[in-house]
Amino acid sequence: MTTDKPASGYYSPKAYDSGHLPQQKRPAPGANPALPWFNRKADRKLPWGHTEDVVPQIIRRRNRPEVLRQFEKNPTPFGDLQSHQRIDHECYRAANAALRTRILLFINAFGNPIIMAFIAFPMLFTFLTNWYHQPSGTGFLDAIVDFSPFVALVYAPFIACNLIPTALFKLFPRQLIKPDKGPLWELNRRTGLVTVFRYDKKGTWGKTGQPEEETAPFYEFDAYTSNELIHGGGVVHTLYLVHRYRNILIPIGTLIGKTNPEECYALWDMFQNFMDTSRPLPDIPLWEEHRPNDPVTAEHDRRTNRPPRYWRDMDNDTWKQKNDEMAIQVLRLNTPGRLDIMRNSWVSSPRPRRQRPVAPRQATE
Repeated sequence: MTTDKPASGYYSPKAYDSGHLPQQKRPAPGANPALPWFNRKADRKLPWGHTEDVVPQIIRRRNRPEVLRQFEKNPTPFGDLQSHQRIDHECYRAANAALRTRILLFINAFGNPIIMAFIAFPMLFTFLTNWYHQPSGTGFLDAIVDFSPFVALVYAPFIACNLIPTALFKLFPRQLIKPDKGPLWELNRRTGLVTVFRYDKKGTWGKTGQPEEETAPFYEFDAYTSNELIHGGGVVHTLYLVHRYRNILIPIGTLIGKTNPEECYALWDMFQNFMDTSRPLPDIPLWEEHRPNDPVTAEHDRRTNRPPRYWRDMDNDTWKQKNDEMAIQVLRLNTPGRLDIMRNSWVSSPRPRRQRPVAPRQATE
């Protein structure tokens, strides 16, 4: 798909177009200074291009239609709180919450009903074993009464983890729900640039309160998955963007956490599709409300008669079916086996031409 006419002049000359890649210097093998030194042998470089229309599970879950409809009813749940995060037709800017907010959210995660459901199975086994060893004639209800203090003791910390942060957030939202000092990184579709924001107390930020910004074109970065052994012998993966020629490393995998490699592949495809101005924005709930503001996307939707509220008006049963289909598509991804379109843009550095030695002139008499 080529860039449509309405986009003429809208995108920067450095915007990423998968069909027209600028020539770039071929990277020297093993010379990338941004790769983590402790994991060079375990990192796997992912190819560019030949993407699929996929999105990681956690991003699908956070932006399901019912959540979007709730947000439309209450777009400012925390009043005038200004977040440093920005996700629209122009850019994806990532930012963290303040440390106090992250700590409470971390504690709250231990009270997740899913965790408590997992505990229910060993609890049931323990109860049945205990009942079996009770004196003969002990009734089922009596066994439950005897076992209930143990259940309360086990579940009490998890229930507290759920209730206490929730109550604190509701009682003191302005004090506890805070953004961090600023954004972390940004992928800009319109300019084609990747920006990293740095907060050095001894540098510009410490003196002026403004972060230092380091930018480079998106097509100068490569994606790497990094492997990490966990307790029990398992392996988890995360995704990094690494600049090909400079010491810039962005852990974009923090958006989905440490997970299986296919989820990392889906995140890489999602961001390639978002930055690629030769195609419309990814057709997922996350960007639906912003589609009319991007000229290539707006023209595509006009030609295909795409309903403007395709995702937001979707019922839960249809969404579940679509989500299950996407989960299967993600699990079937074989990104490392793709051809890398970026290789076609590499040019070898010209070798310095050897100059023939010039014979010294003989002195004339």
